[in-house]
Amino acid sequence: MPGPLEGLRVVELAIAIQGPGAGLYFANMGAEVIKVEPPFGDASRYHRGVNYQTLPEDALCSQFLAMNKSKRSVALDLHSELGQSVMAKLLGSADVFVTNVREEALERMALGLADLAERYPKLVVGQVNGFGPLGDEAGKAMLDGAAQARGGIVSMSGQPGEAPTPPGAAIADHAGAMQIALGCVTALVSRSITGKGQIVQTSSLGGQLWLQMWELQHSAITGVPLSREGSHHPNIKGPYGVYLCKDGIAVLLVVAMTDEAWSDFWIFFDKPEVVLMEEWDSPGKRVGMAGTDDGVPEVRQHLREAFASKTFAEFEEFVAGQPEIIWERVRGHGDVLTDPQNLANEYVVDLELPATGATPTVGTLMRYSETPTERPRVPPVLGADTAELMAELGFTVEDVKSVQDHCEAVKAEMYAALLGDP
Repeated sequence: MPGPLEGLRVVELAIAIQGPGAGLYFANMGAEVIKVEPPFGDASRYHRGVNYQTLPEDALCSQFLAMNKSKRSVALDLHSELGQSVMAKLLGSADVFVTNVREEALERMALGLADLAERYPKLVVGQVNGFGPLGDEAGKAMLDGAAQARGGIVSMSGQPGEAPTPPGAAIADHAGAMQIALGCVTALVSRSITGKGQIVQTSSLGGQLWLQMWELQHSAITGVPLSREGSHHPNIKGPYGVYLCKDGIAVLLVVAMTDEAWSDFWIFFDKPEVVLMEEWDSPGKRVGMAGTDDGVPEVRQHLREAFASKTFAEFEEFVAGQPEIIWERVRGHGDVLTDPQNLANEYVVDLELPATGATPTVGTLMRYSETPTERPRVPPVLGADTAELMAELGFTVEDVKSVQDHCEAVKAEMYAALLGDP
C-alpha cells in the first residue's frame, strides 16, 4: 500500500541534520525526496565521529546514514549555468523545496526565496536556519550547540554551581527539522484549499523554545527564572529525579500514584517514617502539582539513601508488583537499540549496508492504519540518480555527461584542496 505522502516530490538542498531531518520525515512518509548535493557531497558523508576507526574505510558515516535514508541523490554545481538549469526544472516538478542554506547563499545560486515564490507559485518552500528569518542576526552562522545555548536549554542542564552541561544529542537541529517538516505539511494542506504555495520559515532557536514552552512560561508568569537542578527537573518539586542503586545502576523515579504504593515503597526501603511526612501525603504533592517547597531536600536525601541501600535487581523485583509506581531504568544507547519495546514498534529496525552489513537504525515512528509506511532504505550514493532524473526532465545525454564530468572535476579539485595536495 502507498505511504501517506506517496505521490509528493520533495527537493532537498540541505546539509548535516536540520534540513535533511525534514527531508527524512517526508521520505519516511512515502514522498519521493531528491537530495541535491554539491559535487563533493553533503559534508556529513565524511563526518566519521568517535569510534569509527574500527569500521571499513568505505563505511557510511553515521550522521549521513541517520538523516538520509530512503532518498535519491543528484550531484549539481549550483554555481554553474547548467546546474542551475537542472535545479530550475527539478523545482518546477516538485511540491516542496526544503533547505537549511542561508538566504545569501541561496541568492548566489539563483534560489532567492522571493524569486522562488514568483517562479513557482504552487511550490511550498521550507527554509530553516539558526536564529530565525527576522532580526539583526537572521543570517548568523549556527551549529546545534549555539542554538541550544542561546535558547536556554543548556542553562537548565548540569549540576547547580557548576558549568552548564549541553544535552547529549543534537536536539536543536532535530527540533528545527520537526518544526519545518510540520510547517511544510501544514502549507501543503493550505495549498489543497487555496491552490497556492508559500514560504515557510523557522529555526533551531525557535525549536528550542518549542521544546521548553512549559518551563519558559513558568519563568515568565512567576517572574523568577528557573535554575538547573542537576538530577531533577527544574520545575517539578518533590521525589521526581534520578537516583543511583547500590550497584551503580541509575533509576528515574517519577511518582507513586496512590497512597498505598507510596507506603509500600518506603516500607520496602525500611524508611516508614517518610510515609508520615505531610509534605508528600497525596499524589498531587508527590508529583509537584500541590503543596510547597517544604521538605523537598529532605525527601530527596531520603531517596538517595534508600536507593543506595538496594541493588537494582532488588528494586526491580519489588516494583514488578507495583503498577502505580512510575519509574524507568536509565538506559544507554546499547540498551535502546535492543529494547524489545522499540523493536516491537519498529522504532528500531535493521538496515542492510553495503560495507558493514545489517545495522540497527531508527525507523518510522508513526503507524498508519490505511497508508502504512515502508522500512527505511539505504541512503543514496552521491549523484546516483543524476542521469535518470535529468533524462526525465528532458535533458540530453550530452547534458548529463557535461554535468557529471564537471562535478567530477570540481570534486577532485575540492578533495585536493582539502588534503593540501598541490
